Amino acid sequence: MSPLELAAILGMALATYLTRIGGLALANDRIEVGGFTERFMKNLPPAILAALISPKLMNGDASIWGAAVLTVGIVWYTKNTLFGVAAGTLGCAAIRWMIG
Repeated sequence: MSPLELAAILGMALATYLTRIGGLALANDRIEVGGFTERFMKNLPPAILAALISPKLMNGDASIWGAAVLTVGIVWYTKNTLFGVAAGTLGCAAIRWMIG
């Protein structure tokens, strides 16, 4: 990776972070969240995750399907999506390493 590419990635990350923090700072006490909006915001991350993963899953091999089953099982058991995704990623890597 060239220094220019690294600078571009870091610049985009900083811009994204500042945009999110700025939005929170501006809307901190001005917006009431309740009912539909709260449910919508709570269910948005799993919906985005499903939209990102499903195309790969439809064309995936045994390692992808094994990792998906592992991820769903861990998320269902622990109710922790981040931990489940991390375990699924490690599971996929382990399956690919074992298969060769």
